[in-house]
Amino acid sequence: MKIAIFGSTGLLGSTLCELYKNHDIKSFSRVFSKKEANNYVIDYSKLEEEVNCHFDNWKPDIVINCIALVNLENCENNISLARLSNYDIAISLANIAKKYNFYYIHISTDHYFNDNKKLHTEEDSVQIMNNYALTKYEAEKEIPKIYSNSLIVRTNILGFRGKKTKTFFEWLLYGLLNKESIHLYSNFYTSPICTNLLGNILLKCYDNNLIGIYNITSSEHINKYDFGLKTAKKFNLDFKHVKKSQIDNNNVSVKRALTLGLDVSKIENDLKMKMPSIDDTLNSLYQDFLKGKINE
Repeated sequence: MKIAIFGSTGLLGSTLCELYKNHDIKSFSRVFSKKEANNYVIDYSKLEEEVNCHFDNWKPDIVINCIALVNLENCENNISLARLSNYDIAISLANIAKKYNFYYIHISTDHYFNDNKKLHTEEDSVQIMNNYALTKYEAEKEIPKIYSNSLIVRTNILGFRGKKTKTFFEWLLYGLLNKESIHLYSNFYTSPICTNLLGNILLKCYDNNLIGIYNITSSEHINKYDFGLKTAKKFNLDFKHVKKSQIDNNNVSVKRALTLGLDVSKIENDLKMKMPSIDDTLNSLYQDFLKGKINE
């Protein structure tokens, strides 16, 4: 199987490169990386002309778009970069998908809900609270108009990237290991899934030709504080330095959605399989930890 991965130096993209290494992979990124398989540096502002030289002779079966600007403050302060990263590139890849007729997977977000519901379906009304959510949602709406054979994945990922800028889970685990003072929110809920487990599910989606919007996360929701507690217990680490706090949207520079739990009934029904639990995600992350990924 031929798989093209865009955004291969990010958290999900780098995981997919490793996970799919037995397939025929080409990975694309803004900067070169020796770590990722068959990595090519491209100018994302000229994406459609940049990939022609690759796809004319090497037509992929699957293209996965992992590119995103996820930092909320950066999305507010640099609207043009947020637009390029979260919308323009996604639309260019949809146009490329239409030209070459491959299976297009676009990784979206869960940052759409701020209500009293614990879990949200794909049909629930969204609440756009910042420019990050706006640019991601606009991409979701436009992609199917361009190319119907597209899978749009709403998710919340955890994992190890092994770079200077830590992922949330790396930050949490480093803090627990070093007994640092950590503040975790008790009113911010997500349905996290680790990148390894998500990557395996994406291939099952391709095998079943799923298209449209799907929630692909763990089957549960949890707040950040309770997740930190679960992590400490799984890794046998002291939790006494962790402090419980809350986000107050009236006292922040960028308002954020807080109840991001996703209902996975649709993907479970269509794939005829259960989505991982939060414990399943932590077990997978623990196995990565034992392999030394946190020390890379």
